[in-house]
Amino acid sequence: MGWRKIGIAGRGALAELGALAMQRSNRIILGVMAALVPFLGACSSDLSLNNLTLVPKPETLMRKPDWATYSSGRNDLALRPVTNADLVNPDGQCAAASAQATGAGDPATTDPFGGGIALRMTECEVVRRAGPVEKIDIGADERGERTVVLTYLQGPSPGVYRFAGGRLVSIERTPGPPPGPAKSQKPAAKKPAGT
Repeated sequence: MGWRKIGIAGRGALAELGALAMQRSNRIILGVMAALVPFLGACSSDLSLNNLTLVPKPETLMRKPDWATYSSGRNDLALRPVTNADLVNPDGQCAAASAQATGAGDPATTDPFGGGIALRMTECEVVRRAGPVEKIDIGADERGERTVVLTYLQGPSPGVYRFAGGRLVSIERTPGPPPGPAKSQKPAAKKPAGT
């Protein structure tokens, strides 16, 4: 009889063990299924190589990329015509500068922030940014077009600025200012021997 009790008790423990194993395997199966869901979802998308382009098409080779195109209208790139107010006189002064000296200056023509100097600026725009001219040469080229050379040896933007038709066409760097007088170096004092 004792043997039967052990056997019955062993069957119950075995049944509980089997139930635990079943629960654990169900959890593992659910975990594996949850991990496979993203992969199964990816299989439903089109992974064919039809849309893959290894060699660019000839018509796209010569086209500018989007980042290299100017986003504004073409009219924004057009320069306004050069007027007499944009030209310097033989003294290196602009008509607008003499009007400002009398108090009749147009605030739109002044540049309160200075700024850089770029090609295709007018003569007076450069003078406003670079300051008073140190040397000026006014002439005409073989086509009869006005040419001006402004030279600045000092100031915020030293250089030689060449204009044709009232627009800046080239900028050359000038040599730096001459070095200051050399300091005379005194010979180092010799220490007496034995100290």
